[in-house]
Amino acid sequence: MKKLFCFMTAVAFLFGLSSSALAGYAIKLKNGRILMTTSFWEDNGVIKFYWETGIAMIPKEIIRSIGFVKEVPATTPPKPKDPVAEPAPIPGKEERTPVAGAQKDKIDNEYYKKQKAEFTEKFEQAHERYLEASSRGDGEAKKKAWEEFNQHARQVSALEEELKKKNNGILPQSWNK
Repeated sequence: MKKLFCFMTAVAFLFGLSSSALAGYAIKLKNGRILMTTSFWEDNGVIKFYWETGIAMIPKEIIRSIGFVKEVPATTPPKPKDPVAEPAPIPGKEERTPVAGAQKDKIDNEYYKKQKAEFTEKFEQAHERYLEASSRGDGEAKKKAWEEFNQHARQVSALEEELKKKNNGILPQSWNK
């Protein structure tokens, strides 16, 4: 009988130990969110606690209450996030970065404006020839006009890329006027 009593005491102790080992705390925030943790401590007005795969910190001012709970749900570590790409510049807004001394590569805006106007004019003429050839049903002239049309479009794009490269990746505001 004594062995049975010792066995039952040991089992009860183990069950009691295991339930307290799963115990923890619920940190209730003022915004309504509840964070579960196995332990917490205060350090210079900040509550620190174990959370997921590390230690988190929350200012005391945003905590509504901290309460004891019998079981803390097991959490799985978060999956690593994909790296976030740099956002593209907002079109139409120029960024100016200070350059030490005089600007190294001074941009000749007039040259680029003239080149763009020339390529755009040729582009529009090729487009007109394409439309005329389409209305006549002339497949060969249509094909030739289409090739010229694309060639001039690529020239405008290349000019635009060159200007962007010289201007820290940004087109001047006057470019699309």
